[in-house]
Amino acid sequence: MTEKRTLIKDTILYGVANLGSKLLIFLLLPLYTRYFTTEEYGLWDVVLTTTTLLAPFITFELTAAVYRWLIVEKMEEEKVKIITTGLAVIIRNLLVFGVLAAIVLLIYPIPYGWTALLLLYTMILSSFLQQCARGLGYNKLFASLGIIQSAVTAMAIILLIFVFELRVEAFFYSAILASVVVIFVAWIAMDFNKYISFYTYSKELLGDFFVYALPIIPGAVSWWVMNLSDRYFIIAFLGVEANGLYAVANKIPALLVMVNTVFSLAWKDHAILSYDSAEKNTYYSSVFQHFFRLMATSVVLIILLAKPLIDIFIGEAFHDAWKYTGILLIGALFSALCQFWGAGFHGAKKTRAIFLTSIAGAGVNILINVLFIKYWGLYAVAVSTMIAFLVMWVFRVYAARSYFVIDIEYWHFVLLSLFIIGSIFASLSIPLVSLWVPIIIGVLLFIIYNYKSFQLLWQHFKKVK
Repeated sequence: MTEKRTLIKDTILYGVANLGSKLLIFLLLPLYTRYFTTEEYGLWDVVLTTTTLLAPFITFELTAAVYRWLIVEKMEEEKVKIITTGLAVIIRNLLVFGVLAAIVLLIYPIPYGWTALLLLYTMILSSFLQQCARGLGYNKLFASLGIIQSAVTAMAIILLIFVFELRVEAFFYSAILASVVVIFVAWIAMDFNKYISFYTYSKELLGDFFVYALPIIPGAVSWWVMNLSDRYFIIAFLGVEANGLYAVANKIPALLVMVNTVFSLAWKDHAILSYDSAEKNTYYSSVFQHFFRLMATSVVLIILLAKPLIDIFIGEAFHDAWKYTGILLIGALFSALCQFWGAGFHGAKKTRAIFLTSIAGAGVNILINVLFIKYWGLYAVAVSTMIAFLVMWVFRVYAARSYFVIDIEYWHFVLLSLFIIGSIFASLSIPLVSLWVPIIIGVLLFIIYNYKSFQLLWQHFKKVK
């Protein structure tokens, strides 16, 4: 119960931060969809996704390794060695990549190439500092950095749009400024200088980092390929405008991703810390039951709310986006299940399983797109993502048996799956003015299934008081 209470405490902390930051971005969506054309929004989406894809190759995923080592380390001198070793290699890689990128850009000028390079640098460094904060136990700082980043992004983009009247450049400049502010605040708040001493650089520790981190690279890339390949298939076969529509359709599942992100941040910490416990299977299974009920009932409710939300908040050119949200939400659910099992693999330091299952999912995603996008359009893209994450999750359940076992309540799994399917049919067949009936049913289902979780939350708040 102590573990559960600590997990709840951390989830609430991360939740307050993430809900605040994501809410700011979500509230800007009406501005984006009314100010920018579908082509402009689609261009920014594909540039951002491509830029993010490069990060694992540059960092060798050492950011993840540094976090994994820090979270269990108690000795201060070892923390210095961990951070210094990881940071030294990342800085070296950034310098090498910068030289190569500069040569390419000088020979083959790419639109927004230099700006995208600066964005990549600041994103990598801000991410490193945020994960160091998390690994060192500065959970409140880590949570607040997310809010700061979103707030700066929101204020900057409004200023750049309404005062300087910029177009796509506003996305780049606001994201770069936000990352720079995060780097500055994190460095000062942690007094980060004390964790850097290049005399402590360790080749032996770096070797251990590589054993853990290198298998994550293809896994991380595969995860992004499922998103990036979708964008390229859409642009190639359906056009940039269709990619803008698809990007907006993904903003509704982003509500579910937000819930999952909040939980996953706390869950990964606790899955790692509790892995060596004799009761880990019982603990993992108990947490999973609460997690799955929350996520599945959230899917039902968000599917039913998607059409009215898009009708109210989104520009008319993007209204057809709601048609794809149901399938994308199911894909987001399976993605969340993949991450739940992934935390266990990080606890076991068996990242090879993450790599292999991610490769399988990416392969399925690309295959379905190749075969069906000409015939099904954006539906093929949404279905490919959903099936890819389903395959990935099934493989992870199978691969995990040697390290941990999570019990699944199959009766509830099937029942909630039927509710999800029913909510999709309801949103497609019931007129907007009559959707309030299934929405009420969805709210009741959410409350009934998550009653025990609400009780635990209430007990925690009473204890705090």
